[in-house]
Amino acid sequence: MITTAPELIYMLKVNIGIALFYAFYKLFCCRDTFFQWRRIALLSFLALSFLYPLMDMQAWVKEQPAINELADYYALMMLTETNTSTATVVTAPVAIPTPDLLDIIKFVYWIGILLLSARFMIQLSSIFRLVLKSKSINVDQISIRSLSEPANPFSFWQWIFIYLPGLKEDEKQEILTHEQTHVRQWHSIDVIISEIVNIICWMNPFAWLLKTEIRLNLEYLADHKVMESGTNKKAYQYHLLGLANQNRQNGLYNNFNLSHLKNRIKMMNKKRTRTTGHIKYALFAPLTATLLLVSNIETVARTAERLIYSTEESTPRPEREEVASFVNTTVQGLVTFTITVTNSEGKPQPNITLQIKPGNEVKTFKTNAEGKATIEVDMTTPKYVSLDVSSPKSSKHQSLLLSANKPNVTAIFDTDDDIAAYIKAGKQIRIKLQISNNDNQQLAGVELISSSTNAKATTNAHGEAQLTVGVGETIAINHKGYQEGKFTVKELCPIKDMENPELVRLLLVGEDPVYQIADNMPEFPGGMIACLQYLARNIKYPVTAQKEGAQGKVIVQMVIEKDGSVDHVSIVRSITPELDAEAARVVKSMPKWKPATVKDKAVRCRYTVPVTFKLQ
Repeated sequence: MITTAPELIYMLKVNIGIALFYAFYKLFCCRDTFFQWRRIALLSFLALSFLYPLMDMQAWVKEQPAINELADYYALMMLTETNTSTATVVTAPVAIPTPDLLDIIKFVYWIGILLLSARFMIQLSSIFRLVLKSKSINVDQISIRSLSEPANPFSFWQWIFIYLPGLKEDEKQEILTHEQTHVRQWHSIDVIISEIVNIICWMNPFAWLLKTEIRLNLEYLADHKVMESGTNKKAYQYHLLGLANQNRQNGLYNNFNLSHLKNRIKMMNKKRTRTTGHIKYALFAPLTATLLLVSNIETVARTAERLIYSTEESTPRPEREEVASFVNTTVQGLVTFTITVTNSEGKPQPNITLQIKPGNEVKTFKTNAEGKATIEVDMTTPKYVSLDVSSPKSSKHQSLLLSANKPNVTAIFDTDDDIAAYIKAGKQIRIKLQISNNDNQQLAGVELISSSTNAKATTNAHGEAQLTVGVGETIAINHKGYQEGKFTVKELCPIKDMENPELVRLLLVGEDPVYQIADNMPEFPGGMIACLQYLARNIKYPVTAQKEGAQGKVIVQMVIEKDGSVDHVSIVRSITPELDAEAARVVKSMPKWKPATVKDKAVRCRYTVPVTFKLQ
């Protein structure tokens, strides 16, 4: 099964957020004169781009039928190619090698990170060297760093760097006002944040564009402050033009003569935007909500609370090694494959459709009356070729992997008529299951129950269990903390002999949602007063805490499970370790609660109680 790394999905969402927020900024914000609002918005855009993929509202999404259907549809479309094999695959599954292009992109990305990080550190070190080389003096009661060599004025953090010789008094005042604005408003924080984001997302052109907008808006803020000080607008603009002809520094610092001078002059001459223009900034809330919703729909689609299954053979192990070895073999010329298709009882399957896909080409064949087909494939370039097996008489299809080292392949393929015959005849099979969670950890204690015979089995420490069932039976799967799952044997399990059951791996994805608010919240037996009385009766005040005079209120959070039991106890507000431990102990000792319900169905719910410690 092809999987996508969570960190790759996260970074993709981050970069999409940056692109959309930049588009929003250019569409609504870049022409007004609300420079402080712009600054807040730009920094918020960066923060939200990194935070929204982490915000979890899956529980809410799953409670909305229309949105949940959309998530299911997305999952169906997204997982169509990665989870299509509901029939038995005869050849052992092989981990398809990652394309070389992806490795190259990763390599280039990390090289870019290293180079840009090195540049960032060099820029920082050059500023610190200037601090050491320059002299600290006071000009009009403002502390500056006097440069010994001609350079444009600039500031970084709390330092203002100016080359004083040759400056007129009015020019000096303009520069000081401008750079003091950068210093007092801590503009270097914006510069550093945008630089770090740019390093992380350097492959995204919108990250570079957003960084430019952040730097430009800081200049607007400083220019605006100069205008407010009473400086002659025209004289200031001519001063900027004069500085534009000098060599400018390239670095992290806020430079008096940055690029986009034309935009700065235009903004200085622009009329103030009406106050009602602030309303448009509220529009980015729906954009954020949409991003958050889409992100959670994607997450729900990937971790939907249902059984996501895949079938693969676990034995014999040597066959897996053989497959792994021949995938890396390059064979020149045509290879003739003989494909034999039978049902689970060994009867030939005629008129079965076989499709091979060497490269972008698709070739279709049919099995003859003996269930055989001969296929010639040019194996000069490909290391392996995929083969799809399907039939108009079956709603399922199966995928195999062909290699030149194994030209004779037998596929076991049951049509819907075969399955119906097995069910009618009461055919039974021995199934062997291994159940894991989303972290690839085998789950022990999972209960499997047959729908017709009520036969039961429980998974061992390796997450494995065996069960004898009929072909058409439904197996229910129950495990604490996970939603109930079920599957039909005919749809999932290989219909093989009783002695050698094939391993079927099931993946339980996603725990039951823990509600914050339910239709009916959890209730302690006897109500909240009885709960507080229980706490008061059962608390044992730690002796060390009494001696130290420690008292107060410990806030304890817990999850009330569907059966009313108390689980996942944690301390939300602490006093001392001793009091925290005692509060947790007494909460864990509580009897079962009446569980929360949503639509008259018991659900898990998070609940908080105060545990008060008071010395007499």
